[in-house]
Formats: sequence, structure tokens, C-alpha cells
Amino acid sequence: MKILNQKWILLAIGGILIGFTGMNWNIPIFVWVAMVPFLRYIRLGYSLGTLFAVMVLVQILSTMRIVSEPFHIWIAVLSGIQGGVVFTFLLWIWNQLRIRYSKQISPILSFAFLFTIVEWIGGYSSGLGVWGMFANSQINNLLLIQSTSLFGATGLSFLIYLVNGSIEQSLSDFILKSRLSQNSIGSLIASCLFIVGLSFYGAFRITNPIKGSSFKVGTVTSKMDIPTIWNDPIQNQLNTDLVFERTKQAADEGAKLVVWNEGAVIVERKNETVFLEKVSLLAKENQIEIIAAYVIPVKEKEFFLDNKLHWIGKDGSTRQVYFKQFIPPGEPISEIPSEIKVIETDMGKMSVAICYDFDSLQLTRKHAELGAGISLIPASDWKGINPFHTEMAVLRGIENGTSIVRSTRGGLSGVYDAYGRAKGTLDYYEENDGVLVASVPTSALPTLYRLFGNWVVGFGFVYFGFSGILILVNVLKNRN
Repeated sequence: MKILNQKWILLAIGGILIGFTGMNWNIPIFVWVAMVPFLRYIRLGYSLGTLFAVMVLVQILSTMRIVSEPFHIWIAVLSGIQGGVVFTFLLWIWNQLRIRYSKQISPILSFAFLFTIVEWIGGYSSGLGVWGMFANSQINNLLLIQSTSLFGATGLSFLIYLVNGSIEQSLSDFILKSRLSQNSIGSLIASCLFIVGLSFYGAFRITNPIKGSSFKVGTVTSKMDIPTIWNDPIQNQLNTDLVFERTKQAADEGAKLVVWNEGAVIVERKNETVFLEKVSLLAKENQIEIIAAYVIPVKEKEFFLDNKLHWIGKDGSTRQVYFKQFIPPGEPISEIPSEIKVIETDMGKMSVAICYDFDSLQLTRKHAELGAGISLIPASDWKGINPFHTEMAVLRGIENGTSIVRSTRGGLSGVYDAYGRAKGTLDYYEENDGVLVASVPTSALPTLYRLFGNWVVGFGFVYFGFSGILILVNVLKNRN
């Protein structure tokens, strides 16, 4: 056991575990013990400065897994610094609570709630949205992620942190006392029971058919990237013609609604009215709904765009105009407020978002609150985040009880039901015609998350509020 007292061994093991948690090259089992070495390190009183430097390096190297054009290394560096600051500061806070107030506050629960609350704050209000969530590591565990319908991804992250805290506490008890304390045993048993119980819940949930009708939807993607069509008007016109042809192909294959990928075509502002008339005519002729996503150059000779979509009904009318709301750091697009709506159609209640919008818990909650049965998402990814980004959006669908239709340039296009089951997928990097047609249920599923949101986070605030009162009483008593 002496090896678990060596600071560089602990940092090396922790770095490997964190380095392959989440995003691409994700090894799902690592996350359940990823924080144990760092908790052990901080418990032994080793240097915070060293921990910070290692955490920054690990976060940078970990984020490098998703670096490919147009994602640049400097973003990985900024992400690494931010991650290092947050992780180190939270571990320091946890250690201070553990040392000073161990009788008033549980080291295991305080750790799990502290990190979960910070994840929620990030997912709700930070520019990185849900990208830092530990729950993302489990997106391919279909049974376990059904639990997000109960308490959201924050609840699943809480369970992961609870397991990490329980293992570290048990390990420390055993090393120090050669036996486990009752608290450690209780936490380990509770964690195991939660995992088993939630897995049974997931197995039971997905055996129930989704009631209501289904209809065929299509996704259309073009393999011409924006820089190509931006710099060459001829290529842009060829690309536009191709998107129209593939939209008609999807209709011929039975699609009643077609979603283009984000920024599928570039349209000059002076030509926008004529362009939309052509889209309307295409919709009427083929009796389909079209989610026409496109970009408009805003500044002459400068790469700066309006990123928007027009939802054109099968009668040719405009159902909704929507601009991208949650903008990734550094993306050169306009910030134009748009209302999130749920549109009632003869096929069901539907809502739209554009790509990164579905990485914000604040925005996705509105889709659920308004009763959407299907979320239609034009998107644009890159090789480094394929297929992870699409799968993250599916997690939002399970939370909200909605089907997901995501049309993606540079990534995985997919049609998923409200259980997160793929009804059809199309990989941008494989040989295909860029058209996906699949049937998807239209009904919204009731979920506890849809009703109460991130209620586990609420319990965390209550827990810290109650513990704070106990700590205050203790401080006043000792002062007297």
C-alpha cells in the first residue's frame, strides 16, 4: 500500500484516468475511480502548486484528443488552465471542510455535492456548457443513462462522484486503520445499490414501447465545408444545388420533414428573399417541412456570419426564424436573440436548435418545459469530436423525453428516439450520399427531469445549507 502514498504515482495514475475520461478515446470505467488518486494526494497534504501544474497539463493533453481543424491548440491550452484552476480550487475547499469540520459534514457527500454543483453551474451558465460533465463518459451505457430521465446528467455525475469519494474514503480508512469505518462501508453499499438499481430501471424502461405514431424524417448534409464555399462562388452554387437535390431525394425516400446541417449553404443578404422562395417552392412541391439552415456574410471581406435557420412548412409558409443562441468561444457569428418555441404540427410538437445550443442546460430545459416531442438540430462538427458531440445531444433527449434529429456536417448525423436508441445514423467520414431517412416517434415521454429539472443539485444546496448551520453552531459554541 506504500505505493498509494507516493505523490508522483498518485498524480500519474490520476492523470491517465482523467486523460481518457470523456470526449473521444473515452474509457467509461475509468471515470468511476478517476478522482481517487487526486483525493488521496490532497488528503496526504502534498503541494497544491504541483497539483495545479499537473492538472493543467493533464487537461491540455486530454483536450488535445479533440484537436483537429477548425479547433486550435490555443483553445486546449485555455481549457487546460480553466480546468486546472477549478479542479485544484475545489479539491482544496473539500480538504479544508474535511479537516476542520469532519463532525459536521461528510467528506464523501461534501465532495460529491460540491463537484456536482459546479458541473451544474458550468452546464447552465458557462461558455463551455456541458462539456465538463463526468456523466458524458457514460453516453454509450444505454441502460445507465436512462437514469438521466429521473435526475438529469447532473444526477449521474453525482453518482460517479459518490463512488469516487466512497472508494477513496474506504482506501484511506484501510491504509490508516487496517479496517473500514461504518461510514465507508455504508457509502460503498449505497453506491453499489444505486448503480444496480438504476441499471434495472434502465433495462425496464427501454422494454416499454413508446406510444403514439411515428413518421419519417430526413437529414441532408453536404461534404463541402464553409471555407470552400465561402471563397468560391461557383462551388457555393454547386453546393446549394446539391443540398436542394438531396432534400428532394429525402422526400422521394418518404421523409415528411428534412433537416439540413448547420450552415448548409451561404446566402448573400441581397439574395435571401429569392433563396427562401426557392426553398418554399421545394417544400410545397414535395409536401415536406424543411429546416433550412444557412449563413449570411455580415462584414465585407471578413469571415463573420449570421447563423440561422428558416423552418418552412409544407405549404411554403415560414413557421419560425431562429438564430444560434449559445455561441462557442471565438465563433465568428452574430449574437441575435431568438425565442425558443415549440411548433404544433400534424406530426407532433417540435422545436429547433442549432448545434452548440444543445450544450446549454439553460436552453435545453426550455425545450422540455414547452413540451417538445422532437428536437430538430442542424449541426456542424469536426473529426475530433465525432461522434461524441451528437451522442451528447442524445443525452439531452433522454433527460427531456424527446426524440433527437441531428443533421451534422463534419460528424455523425442521427435520428434517435426518446430512449436514446439510434433509429438511423450517417457518418460524414464514410462513403455515402449524404441523405439519411428514418422513422422516429413523435410523442414526448414524461420524465422526472422534465418536471423538476436538476433536483439533485437542489439537494446539494440544502445539504450545504444544513451543514453550514451545524458548522456555525459549532464555531459559536467553541468561541463561547
